[in-house]
Order: sequence, then structure tokens, then C-alpha cells
Amino acid sequence: MSDKARWVGIYLLICAVPLFIYFLPPLSPDIMSHKVFTNFMILAPYLGLFLIAILGWQINQTRIFWSTLLLIAVYYFFIHSSEFFENPDTRARSVEIVTVAYPLALSVIFLMRESQLWSDQSLTRVILGLWPFLIFTGLYNWAPAVYQKLFFWSASNPVQLFQIPALTLLAYVVFLVVVIFEPDSKPKSYLIALATTCIPFLFCSQISLITNNAPTNTLKNFNLIVAFSVMTVILLHAILRLYWQKVYLDILTEIPNRQALNERLVTLRHPFALAMVDIDHFKKFNDQYGHAEGDNVLRMVALTLKESLGPKIYRYGGEEFCAVFTDEETENAHTVMEQARRALAKRSFHLRQIDREKPNLIRGLTTKTESKSGKGIQITISAGVAYSGPKHKDSEDVIRSADQSLYKAKEKGRNQVVSSEEK
Repeated sequence: MSDKARWVGIYLLICAVPLFIYFLPPLSPDIMSHKVFTNFMILAPYLGLFLIAILGWQINQTRIFWSTLLLIAVYYFFIHSSEFFENPDTRARSVEIVTVAYPLALSVIFLMRESQLWSDQSLTRVILGLWPFLIFTGLYNWAPAVYQKLFFWSASNPVQLFQIPALTLLAYVVFLVVVIFEPDSKPKSYLIALATTCIPFLFCSQISLITNNAPTNTLKNFNLIVAFSVMTVILLHAILRLYWQKVYLDILTEIPNRQALNERLVTLRHPFALAMVDIDHFKKFNDQYGHAEGDNVLRMVALTLKESLGPKIYRYGGEEFCAVFTDEETENAHTVMEQARRALAKRSFHLRQIDREKPNLIRGLTTKTESKSGKGIQITISAGVAYSGPKHKDSEDVIRSADQSLYKAKEKGRNQVVSSEEK
């Protein structure tokens, strides 16, 4: 299971928390009605969402910034909707409009390319993001019959169990399409997390609509606060993952970088093994085909090593990589590296210019079939494996030993794995 799939599963489990709490009796009506507790619960999502907006701004993800501000406004609306609209019918229509317009506004915000926070493009993004709210509000005021048919696809809502508009489904399909085809991999994990929050968001809409005619009470607000708190936790984790990737992932190859390796080496205890890997004739390749194609080779090699070694592989620097083996994996380090070397040697690299901002196309580099437009070139690696022991107790000694084995592999003709235990 991939890292993204695992986190999607975790997010979906967390999204079920509001439903679980809704069907349980109140934990303690006295605590829930306590002013200090209530004020803290209401304030918590605001604090978390403002933190997410600031963090998004700091890593130059202004789309995250604006989408989070939109979510803050939506949260404020749900909590105070009874104060805005005293008429129950008007209040219900406003909740329906927000329910449908919110995912469409997110689609507009993320459909446009990243830009500076204070720029004409950013202003255009904000204005276009508000258009779904304005259009549906105008439609309700000036053409209520059309509004009813558009939102519920019939004269009245036939499904009493779910009060949310049928158009919401189409709105979220549009947003999911934007998420799937987002070309920039950097905010992709955040977008996936944002998509999973549709469950607690729709829960809020459902709660607001089915309790629309009832007076506002502590239990209703508590369910809304829990749902938005869950959304905040998911999005906060997603933005912190972006920070983690910025610090510990190599931006070109998308595998852990030298900083991550250094921190991993500090934790190693005997027995362990390290493998130093170098791409054969990489400098000559760069001189002949250019650095852009060289970057594509680095991506292909990193992807192949990641497929073979999983989280054991790190980018050491330049065309060098390092693999870490611990505990019972140590004995099989040479065999595993040999399998990785053979897997790469079987693949062909095809010369092509690929946008560096679209790493989702990396898999196209590793096809085993000949490309009609590209020239197939064999890319190979040499590797040196060294083990911890009496002579090499710490990681620095083992790396030096692995480097020496790597040099021997180069001297023997490249495209092979040499172990420090070989004579």
C-alpha cells in the first residue's frame, strides 16, 4: 500500500468520528453547556485553520491559504447561521447554497496555477471563487423554481433521509476531477486530504438542514464543532506533511534526501549495512544529452530503486544514492542490491523533454517497451555494500567502507555490486 493510500484510509476513519459521536448520547450535558468549555470548542477550529493558512502562505502555497480562509468563513456561517437569518426557510436555502458552492469554489481556487499572494492572478482567483455563491444566491432570489429544479433535480426533495441538495454530488465530482488531474505534485497530498473532508462537511450541512426549524442548542453546535474540528485536524496534518516533505524529501527524485539520511544514520545500531550507489557514466551522459535529460535519468533511477528497496533508499548527492539495511535485512543487503541493479538494467531510458514540475509523468520514463518518439538507452548502476562490525562500528566507517567497495565495482567494469566482505 502506498503512503498516500494509507493516509487516505486514516483520514476516512477520522472523518467517521462526527458520525460516531452523533449517534452516541451526550457525554455530559453539564460539561457541554459550560461556557468555558463551549467557548474553547468553538475557538479551536479557528485557531487550527488560521495556523494552516499561515503555514500555507509560508511555503508559497497561496491556494491553500485562500481555500483555508474560505473554510474559516464557512465555519463561521454554520455556527452563526441562525443569527444571520431568522426565517427558517431562508436559512435552509443559505445552507444549501453554501453546501453546493463550497466544493465549486475550491475547484476554481485550485484549478488556477499557483501565484504570489498579493497579485492580480490571486485577486482573480478570489473573485472567481466567490462566483458560485453569488450565482446561486441570485438564482434563488430571482428564479426560485429554476433553483429548486437545479439543486434537487425535481420539484421537491424526494429523499427525506438526506436533506443536502442532489447538485452537491456533481459539485464534488468536479472537485475530485481537479484533485486527480492537479499537475503539481507538491500540494497533491493536501488536496487529497481536503477531498476526504467532504464527509464531515456534508455531515454539517445535513445537521444544519434537519435541525433548521429547531432552536439553536448546545448539542447542535457541538456536532458542528466536532465535524469542523475533525476537518481541521486532517488539514493540519496534511500541511505539516508538506513541511516534512520540504525538509526531508529530495525535490527532484521525491525520495528522502541527505538530511533524512543523516538523521537515520544517527539511530543505527549493530547489525546494519549500508550500500553506496552511483549511476554509471552519468557525467558523460549529462555532457552528451544535457542536464534536463540528466534530471530525468535521476528520476528514473530513484523510482526504480524505490520500487526495489522501498524506504531504505536515500539520495546522497549528485548521482549517488545510499541504501540502509538494519537487523535481519542486513544479511540480505548484497542480494537485494543485486536485484535492484538487475531491475534497472532491464529498463530502457527514452530521451524526451519532460516538465520538471510534472513528476507524475516519471513512470513514463521507466517503460520496458521502446518508445516511438524516443531513443532507448540502457542506464546502469554500480554499488558497494559494507557491514557494521568490530572494524566498522559507526555509520561513518561503514560509509567509507561502502565507498571503497563502490570504487572496486567501478574498477571491475561497472554495472555490478561489490561487498566489503569480498576478497
